[in-house]
Amino acid sequence: MFEFNDLTNVLLIAACLGGQYFLASRQHSLFGIIIPATFLIWRISIFFTTESSLLKESLIIFIGLVFLLGQWIQGRKVVKINREKELRKMQAYDL
Repeated sequence: MFEFNDLTNVLLIAACLGGQYFLASRQHSLFGIIIPATFLIWRISIFFTTESSLLKESLIIFIGLVFLLGQWIQGRKVVKINREKELRKMQAYDL
């Protein structure tokens, strides 16, 4: 079904998305920029060092950033929910 190279690519993508979610769900929001910025720099360097088409690279960059920024948004929502839970606990102890 999968060749070794395809399986490696799938695992690499899954690890990047998992790492992105982990970094985005930390208290400091700038950690979530590390993987998308690295991805962007990597794909731009591939465009300038190989003879790939602009449309292909633009599409890959767009789709990749959509998924990575989607994970960042989900991680930030988790942080917001956790902060609200902590605030409610603190307010309950004050009563």
